Amino acid sequence: MEEIRPNFLNLEAELSDPDSSGVLVLPLPLDITASWKRGTAEGPAAIIAASHHIEFYDEELDAVCCELVGGIATHPTPELPADPAAAAAAIFEIAARLVRADRLLLSLGGEHAVTAPLVRAHRALWPSLSVVQIDAHADLRDSYMGSPHNHACPMRRIVEDGVFLTGIGIRSLDEPERRFIRGERSRLHLGHQVAGRLADLADEIIAGVPPGEVYLTIDLDGFDPAVVPAVGTPVPGGLGWAETLIFIRRLCESRTVVGADVVELAPRDGLHYADAAAARLVHKIIGYVAVARRAEDVGFRV
Repeated sequence: MEEIRPNFLNLEAELSDPDSSGVLVLPLPLDITASWKRGTAEGPAAIIAASHHIEFYDEELDAVCCELVGGIATHPTPELPADPAAAAAAIFEIAARLVRADRLLLSLGGEHAVTAPLVRAHRALWPSLSVVQIDAHADLRDSYMGSPHNHACPMRRIVEDGVFLTGIGIRSLDEPERRFIRGERSRLHLGHQVAGRLADLADEIIAGVPPGEVYLTIDLDGFDPAVVPAVGTPVPGGLGWAETLIFIRRLCESRTVVGADVVELAPRDGLHYADAAAARLVHKIIGYVAVARRAEDVGFRV
């Protein structure tokens, strides 16, 4: 019987060494500000478990991604405080120690509140960093349920820090959020504008993303619920699988993606294909970033 290892893809030691791997997966099982269904604390472990059933070879890229990046390491899962502000501070401290120019930090949520401190940690190395957000929700509330660190607020914190935000697939926001973002340099591409057309609009949208380094954050409810049904706050409509992958690949080819997260999986019994989709999405992001870096002769730690 094959050994089960607690890492992404169930990789053996030579391909999961944190000292030599070009990618580090960081599980962040945060689930303290949920406004509907709970369960995102189980998301990172479910993604890692589902990844054990993914083929190493990517047929689209004609490459074995874990070899292309010199290995994919998985960081031990941290225990996070139950207070939202303390959790944000802890995530920042963890990420600040792990962010490196020669290694992609790819974090697994957990609720979307993890993203604001992750972006802040990346900006310490890349001050001109911009953010591309795939999401059903704008997440631009100033405060929600009594906390500015709620999962409905991370993009507000990011924009307030002066980061250019490109939101894609947004189809749930309130009027104050819309009014706020219209007063900023950032831009939202709403769900009704892009769903079913994202592949065709990819180049136009990416042209509006500032040149330079990009942090990619993907809330899984940005997809149509038929693609990823197990999320805490599902919204009808949304992006398709193929069009989203086309967009992500073109983004990686056109901009330098230096950090990423995949968040808000809330595993449900009988819906394990949602776990599988999330795990495969992580694997695709790794592959797209790897191929783009090789093409630019930037490389990883190999």
